[in-house]
Amino acid sequence: MAYEMSVQLAVTGAFGTDADFDLQIQLERDLAATLTGLAECGRGEIERGRMSVPLTDIADPDGVLRVVKNVLVQLEVLHRATVVLERRCEADPDDIDREVLLPLSHATPFRVA
Repeated sequence: MAYEMSVQLAVTGAFGTDADFDLQIQLERDLAATLTGLAECGRGEIERGRMSVPLTDIADPDGVLRVVKNVLVQLEVLHRATVVLERRCEADPDDIDREVLLPLSHATPFRVA
């Protein structure tokens, strides 16, 4: 089963600052470079006070999470990050099961129909 993941960071204001945009670009580049063969890094977006960078085609969520955490540590933003794992519900493909992987205090599965 293929998974998807979203790496999210809070930004300043509704659409972030120039520094937030620069961080998004750096995060995309670093994730794309380090996740080769593990996942595809999509183009991120900033809206409603949150930066979100999508990761797709994930076969090994644990391996991808380790790499994502290392990149976030290198960029010194691990403490600000939220990482969400997404997978289609086997019983109903229109439903998406989401699980917050980071921060650990929010690591609870939930379903969005």
